Amino acid sequence: MKYVHADVFSSKALSGNGVTVVFIENNIDEEILQKIAQELKQYETVFVYPERQGVFPIRIFTVQEEIPFAGHPVIGTAAVIHKVFYSTVDNKNIDFLFNMSGKKLALKSKKQETFYSVEMNQGEADFISVLNDNDKSDLLKFTSLVENDIDKNLSIEVVSTGLPYLLVPLKKNIQNAIITKPGFESFLKNYGAKFSYFFQTDTLECRSWDNSGMFEDVATGSAAGPLASYLVKHKLMNYEENICLNQGRFCGRPSRIDCVVNKLDEVVIKGDVSIFAEGEINI
Repeated sequence: MKYVHADVFSSKALSGNGVTVVFIENNIDEEILQKIAQELKQYETVFVYPERQGVFPIRIFTVQEEIPFAGHPVIGTAAVIHKVFYSTVDNKNIDFLFNMSGKKLALKSKKQETFYSVEMNQGEADFISVLNDNDKSDLLKFTSLVENDIDKNLSIEVVSTGLPYLLVPLKKNIQNAIITKPGFESFLKNYGAKFSYFFQTDTLECRSWDNSGMFEDVATGSAAGPLASYLVKHKLMNYEENICLNQGRFCGRPSRIDCVVNKLDEVVIKGDVSIFAEGEINI
């Protein structure tokens, strides 16, 4: 099986958020897919199945589990498919459709001189729940943040464009947005969230962790869409305005995610992708 390692939300390799994309020719047991993801040890691994009527079925695995949606792996996969199947097409957008857990995703990829520029339409965001003051106090118990770090002019909400995130607005001290105690996953489930996304409202610098607090994500495209919709909803940004999110500074891999919310309330995520390595999986 052919695989490609790409770095997403960066125009240069060895920066941004890494993903491995594996091309599947025959059906493989889910247990083997999970073991391949564990062997490759990226935050996510994408398995691409043969195109069917213009649509590429894909599945995404972390080292722990399969997940229904993720941002940077999907954007990285579009660039990799562009390279593998459309390598001779320059200076022209290539349109892709992915089928992921029954959800259709539309993407565009354009080859630049040394990288690819990709856009993904995540559709309209779903606003799921809002935390009250008691909930906020409980949230702080799982982090290194204190009450004065929270931006009290904004609500803490759960928003999803495929994967629900608890969006936590901070007015300062994003360096303290660290998950420090066990039980955070159970806390999030109470509000319909899978993960959390902390952002500083004046700089739009963001951070996201796995729920154990052991692994910080470099750039989180699945959270960027919900945050962009949240910012427009609360009139911090405008429709059709480019929203630039920064992430990964604390991982030593600075990344940039560009977002636009159109007048149909659809979120479009934009990012550069560089190709780092290619190889074969011999099983």
